[in-house]
Amino acid sequence: MVFRSGSRRAIGHWGLAALLAAAIVVLLYVLLPAPSAAAFDGHGRGDHAQRTPQTYLALGDSLAFGYSQKRFEENLPLESPSAFETGYVNDFAQALRLFRPNLQVVNDGCPGETTESMIKGPCEYQLAYPLHHPYVGGPASSQLSDALAYLAANPGRVKTITIDIGANDALGVVEKVCTFKAACILEHAPALFEEVGRNLGLILGDLRGAAPHARIVVLGLYNPFGSTLEGANQLTERLNEVMADAAAAVQAGFADPLPLFNPGGAQEGPTICLLTNMCTAKPDIHPTDLGYKVLAGVILQQYLAELPRYHGWMHGYVRRLEHARPHHAH
Repeated sequence: MVFRSGSRRAIGHWGLAALLAAAIVVLLYVLLPAPSAAAFDGHGRGDHAQRTPQTYLALGDSLAFGYSQKRFEENLPLESPSAFETGYVNDFAQALRLFRPNLQVVNDGCPGETTESMIKGPCEYQLAYPLHHPYVGGPASSQLSDALAYLAANPGRVKTITIDIGANDALGVVEKVCTFKAACILEHAPALFEEVGRNLGLILGDLRGAAPHARIVVLGLYNPFGSTLEGANQLTERLNEVMADAAAAVQAGFADPLPLFNPGGAQEGPTICLLTNMCTAKPDIHPTDLGYKVLAGVILQQYLAELPRYHGWMHGYVRRLEHARPHHAH
């Protein structure tokens, strides 16, 4: 098949300094002056909204969990979940607490999760190590079943759901089936897209049915291999399109990290080194702490864009950032 590339947003030749500036902006997102709770909720019951207990439900794989290989090795053999509190879930929750100081976070993320194991279980990591939120059905149960059980037991309390899933499906093809051979990856790509689209559609459909009024944001994928793996950016882009379509089908938002993690050209390598652990002594596809903050910023931007009274402010803020970008002399 031919991968589509026309839809990918061009980042331009910012240079590394500009990328660092963009990352700093993401950090500032967490510290931005918050609109009123009324604006956040889209109605005028701000005081009541502040007092009402609400929950942010985070679903996903190792990214939701906040995993890094270095931290895992440092914390053997116990692997307390408290050692993994610098992921995007924590950063995004910090931003939400500007509006909801009493926000509760339920993080169901499980390292190694695929779209299929999320539905059927088990997540193998939980069979050996504890999670942030152990599943009510036990270690052999599925993450989706735990999420649905929590939503059923707490009707109306979950206002925000994020989910990242599908990276391990792709890695299974890239690493295990094809051992990084580009032609093989291209051959297996259609089946991968079909599987992720079908499973993610089922997962999101169940979540939307259980939480019809929650804001759901699906986090897309980045390519940790950069330009070292032929066609990987195009594969990731196409998989993100599949995921975005599944999100749109249930009125969920889609946050795309690919343009920030993989700007292409001369900046591809330095960016991967900055935002992932691929350039460390023991290369690791997972984000650095800064990379996790960038993921949180991408989610936050998508989340805020869906708030009716925040949209105009957000649009103006992004326009000011556009004008503030450094320009290269030609």
